[in-house]
Amino acid sequence: MKNVSKLYLTSFTKLVLLGLLASCAAPPAVINLNKDKSDNLKPGTGKNPNTPGDDDDDQDDTDNGNGDGTGTKDPSNPKDPTDPKDPVDQTEKDPVVPGTDPGSMVLTGNIKVPADRGYQNIPWEEFQAEDGKLGGAAKVIGPSRKKWDITHIEAEAIGRKAVRLDNTGDSVTFKPTKKGNSIVLRYSIPDSPNGGGIDATIGVYVNGTRVPLKVTSRYSWSYQGGLIGDPKMDDPRVSSASPHTFFDESRMLLPEFAAGSEIKIQRDAQDNAAFYIIDLADFEMVAPPLTMPAGFVSIETLIPEVKANDGKDHADDIIKAVNAAKGYKGLWFPPGKFLANKFNTYSSNEGIDNPGVEVRGAGMWHTELNGRRMIWFCNGPVKCTYSDFSIFGESKARAEETEGVQKAFAGPQGMDSSIKRVWVEHVVSAIWVGNDPPYQMTPTKRLTIEDVRIRNTYADGINFDNGTSESTATNVHMRNTGDDGAVVWSVKWTDWVKEKSYQAGPDFIKPDGKNAPDQGVAENNTFKHITVQMPWRANCFASYGGQNNKWEKLVCEDVLTYPGILIDNEFSPYPFGPKVNSFTDIHLIRAGGPMFLEPAPWEHGALKFYQREGSVTDILVENVDIIDPTFAGIEFKGFGTKFVPPGEKFHPDMIRDAEQAKFKNITLKNITITNAGTYGIEVGDAGGQGEVSFENVKVIKPAKGGLLNKDNNAPASFFIKKAGNEGW
Repeated sequence: MKNVSKLYLTSFTKLVLLGLLASCAAPPAVINLNKDKSDNLKPGTGKNPNTPGDDDDDQDDTDNGNGDGTGTKDPSNPKDPTDPKDPVDQTEKDPVVPGTDPGSMVLTGNIKVPADRGYQNIPWEEFQAEDGKLGGAAKVIGPSRKKWDITHIEAEAIGRKAVRLDNTGDSVTFKPTKKGNSIVLRYSIPDSPNGGGIDATIGVYVNGTRVPLKVTSRYSWSYQGGLIGDPKMDDPRVSSASPHTFFDESRMLLPEFAAGSEIKIQRDAQDNAAFYIIDLADFEMVAPPLTMPAGFVSIETLIPEVKANDGKDHADDIIKAVNAAKGYKGLWFPPGKFLANKFNTYSSNEGIDNPGVEVRGAGMWHTELNGRRMIWFCNGPVKCTYSDFSIFGESKARAEETEGVQKAFAGPQGMDSSIKRVWVEHVVSAIWVGNDPPYQMTPTKRLTIEDVRIRNTYADGINFDNGTSESTATNVHMRNTGDDGAVVWSVKWTDWVKEKSYQAGPDFIKPDGKNAPDQGVAENNTFKHITVQMPWRANCFASYGGQNNKWEKLVCEDVLTYPGILIDNEFSPYPFGPKVNSFTDIHLIRAGGPMFLEPAPWEHGALKFYQREGSVTDILVENVDIIDPTFAGIEFKGFGTKFVPPGEKFHPDMIRDAEQAKFKNITLKNITITNAGTYGIEVGDAGGQGEVSFENVKVIKPAKGGLLNKDNNAPASFFIKKAGNEGW
């Protein structure tokens, strides 16, 4: 064996030595994952010299007012907080939030949001750990926006700060203002050396009494950055480079506590993870279990072998029960856990074919439908109704190509179906409508989604795909999705097959999918009152083609690698329009991030328009507040032969359409961009083709300038400037 210098440690070895992977060896030394911000203060100023927009730093923050980007980074100042390669924390600034009325709610960083935006009538209180009372040697880490970095786990926290508990007795205490009886804790603990994760506990003290909370890393910690599609991404022995997906959540019912009680999260001697990083806690007063409605039949009655909490795989039994319940008003799952793992034996699909039965549980805190095959399809043009239960899957990577479908609700969802008061966690995607075998012959219409919570997925939260129309998602809260939060993908399936076959070979798509028919334009869908927190890959909200789809009264809080809103002609969609797609009354907070073409990735703006495969047309964006975007507030980008990444190929028809693309009938109205990490507005890489209307678009305190027109990409005719524009 060759003699290897001790300096050349593998990334895997480094993780073990840092204590970021669990080990059977002696407990690792305490590692300070984040220096105190004061370590970076410029002497005599009390300011961080690397803060975007700081007038006391050594770099030029302007573009000289000409919009050509000449105010570039001073080469004498090597640290740039907007550069994701630079290991300097991007310190949060005090945001300037214009037009805030008294009827508002306050989010992290004291950012006020109008009360009618985002998830409504929130039954829980969310408390950030950095705002709690620290005990022992607990310390706040962050803020940081540096992705895929084991020394900046807090970059994936809400607000980009967290609290680290390294020692016995370290604690953080919260003080809920309302009575409650439950907790949801968002945390990070180490992975195991083989990537399978570890199980541990942490103490939750209610009125001075410890209640142990089970925590795990079995569903967190992925590797190799932006790569997906293979379970090996979950194994640090294959490669531990670019780790991410650090956080998970655990929930538990507690003894009831009064308003104003102190709830302490404490690391005790029996809590044996190498470290605990606490992001936030939610406290809620959970109602008692519901009772079975009249006319329903319990699964325990239909199938006597099925008992709640028996730990047995009842995949076959649940299939039988769903079909047997057609003679009743609905199928009832009582309080408890029901497991389904074995659905890969069915030829039609890998999930449960619902023939039109209503499925109800005792409440999302009380009835759990668990297992990797707990996937619900609506079989045919029928009405399927689901309510009052949770689904906890077993997904540990986005690897459906090799491991099969891993969604909660997938494929066709029938006509006039509904999903209400459902909690989904640990799946690849929560609700992805219109895709997956058996490929639908009739697109889903008039699906209603209400009061749903989505946590910790490896792909989309809600995707209205493949002709899904006239459907609504209202009052949905998402946290830690691995792809778009709320998206319409109006795919033209035959074009998708053509493009993917050209790129990946004729056998990439299986025969049943390759020969599936087009399903028509996705149109007349609405997302309203949605909150999305920390999608770790992709966007909060996205539109890929289609028409007359609406995104209304939304909140996007913290995006790791992508825009907050992406409006994109990509993934073989039907054309946009002619009816307008609209995004109105939205807050984008700390959105935009670095992704693709590593190690010098694209720097995505918070609101991005992208003509990847053709024109983007017929879009209205109105009444949007963009606060603290990591890079630009608004970005326009195109595509073509000169921008094809090395090693990739695209069908000539797609390249032709991209190079001929033009923005048309795009209206931006009443938009405020505050504290942009680079520019207020950026036009680059063929993004200046066509024209865009700007009215009352204001840029406040950008780090580098109001407008970057890269390489004079956009002619003057691109900017149709109406009244009220400022700062660019």
